[in-house]
Amino acid sequence: MITQERLPMVAMPSMNDTHLEDIIIINKLSKAIDAKDAGAVSLILKELIEHTVVHFSGEEEMMREKAFPPYPVHKGEHDRALNELRVVAKNFQSAQNIEAVKAYVETLTPWLIQHIQTLDTVTAMFLVNGVSPCSSGAC
Repeated sequence: MITQERLPMVAMPSMNDTHLEDIIIINKLSKAIDAKDAGAVSLILKELIEHTVVHFSGEEEMMREKAFPPYPVHKGEHDRALNELRVVAKNFQSAQNIEAVKAYVETLTPWLIQHIQTLDTVTAMFLVNGVSPCSSGAC
């Protein structure tokens, strides 16, 4: 479980709102795992995939519109994370292994925090201020 206080904030309120939605769904998934409710786990995994697709595609669209220089790196991480989530969900559908989903969630939360603190923070600064992270040699 992750609390809202642990969630890093970025320069774009809309991104912060989306990240809050992420943790609400992740926490709901954690509760279903703890309750060993396979039906709920399955439904919440689907919800998490749908939310993540919208989350990532929205960020990617903003990055493309503003010609964000490290777009390929950020998009690549989105693609990797979404693929991993889809594999976990597919494996759960066939094996119903709640412990495997629990292990995934235990890695997802730190990944999300790290992703927000790094890629999303830089992206939001660029989208809001037009400041390229590449101008300081960060690319």
